[in-house]
Amino acid sequence: MGYTTTTLGSRLFCNRTNNFLEAETHLINMVTIEGQAYLTDVSYGESSQTWGPLELISGKDQPQGAGVFRLIESGGMWVLGKTGRKPEVPNPDFAKSSLLNRRVKRLIYSFTLVPREVAHFSQTNEDLQTDPKSLFTNKSLCSLQTPTGFRALIGWTYSEVTYKPEKGVDIFEMRDIADEEMDSVLREKFNIKLQNKLQTVNRKAHFTL
Repeated sequence: MGYTTTTLGSRLFCNRTNNFLEAETHLINMVTIEGQAYLTDVSYGESSQTWGPLELISGKDQPQGAGVFRLIESGGMWVLGKTGRKPEVPNPDFAKSSLLNRRVKRLIYSFTLVPREVAHFSQTNEDLQTDPKSLFTNKSLCSLQTPTGFRALIGWTYSEVTYKPEKGVDIFEMRDIADEEMDSVLREKFNIKLQNKLQTVNRKAHFTL
């Protein structure tokens, strides 16, 4: 087909501990075309989501909608980072929201080029969906990339983010929605129609957009 693919595992960076997680909880893919390798990651949401492949080249700035991504390699370990923009929040009720990541420069995850099989992630998938300490059992999360940014529904908080690189900011339109609005927001903003009513969850857990 003209290209090869390799499944890799990555360790997410945790702002709370200022370190990478011990487990490889995030699956990424490497695609090699005519000798050039690219990182293709479509599953990391919100403001750290890439809009296209990243060349697997250490130290190269790679601008995209969300900001400037950069891969750094040292001793066989690769680290993905991003330089973004300051959040601008028109709604004063959310000016100090814990969902806002105010770090312009941030690390996203680290990985090696050791191939992984699907079975490598089986236990991790089980833990993320069942562990009482997991982010995914403590918050209901939904996000969607748009041509100008992204939309996110975290618990009852709906955010519509527009990237404004020409102004050096990202606009975060944020508001809380009522339970009776949930179905219409999912349908109109995310094109999702559930068979059963969403059981919204928003327990205390560290998470930023």
